[in-house]
Formats: sequence, C-alpha cells, structure tokens
Amino acid sequence: MSATPPDRRTPPDGPEAPEAPQRRNGMGTPALVLGLLAAGTCWTGWAGIVLGLPAVIAGYLGARRAFHGLATDGGSSLGGLVTGLVGLVVGTVIVWPTLFGTGAFGDGLTLDQCLGQATTAKEMHMCKSQHLSEFNQRYPNAAE
Repeated sequence: MSATPPDRRTPPDGPEAPEAPQRRNGMGTPALVLGLLAAGTCWTGWAGIVLGLPAVIAGYLGARRAFHGLATDGGSSLGGLVTGLVGLVVGTVIVWPTLFGTGAFGDGLTLDQCLGQATTAKEMHMCKSQHLSEFNQRYPNAAE
C-alpha cells in the first residue's frame, strides 16, 4: 500500500498554482437602490446629487469587478450606474443656477411683476433694462 491515503492527492512538483480570486458581490444592489432613488428624486435637485454620486461610484466599481470576472452582479451595477448618472446630471442641472447665479433678477416676469419684487435701485434698473421698450412707453420722461 502507498504511504498517502487514497482520498488525498499529492501536490504536483514545482510551485503551486495560484488560487482564483474569490468572487465578491455587493456593489450591484446598493448601486441600483441608490440610482433608482436618485433618478426618482432628482427633480428636488440636491437629492439627485447626494444619492446619484455614490450610485455612480458603486455602479462603476461593481461593473468593473463584474467585467473582470470578480463578481456576478454586473447587471444591477450597470443599472445603478446609469440611473445614478441620470439623477446626478438632472440634479446638477436643477441646482446649477442657484449655486452660480446664472439666472438674473426678474427673468420671466412682466414689467409690473418685476417692479413689484424690486427692493433696490439696482433691481429696478434691471427691470428697466429687461423691459426697456415697455418702460419707455409708460415712463417717457424717466431720467436715465
């Protein structure tokens, strides 16, 4: 009889073959949940940004892991990446004018509405410049 029991195999001669990396799921579901929440609440602005950014990050990491064969939840990771990106972009478009002041005072208002909301001389001048022809018809003798 042999020296080793029959249920054990003897290792091959030479260096051992490296073990395959263990598959780790876990990024797909959080990415998808955050992405769906971001896309569903992006109309509020900040919620789309706050939920969309981690969804994009988790979706990217999960999809990359799945692409390299280290995870099996690539579909939900990719879904989270896309929906998170939608929420992030729409939220940013909504928040952008507030943060950087790209909208001007009185935009989209009539002359009466604009003058009614104006509280400073600068705001009144903005109303005048936005509705110049109507202002000149109503107040022809107004000083420059």
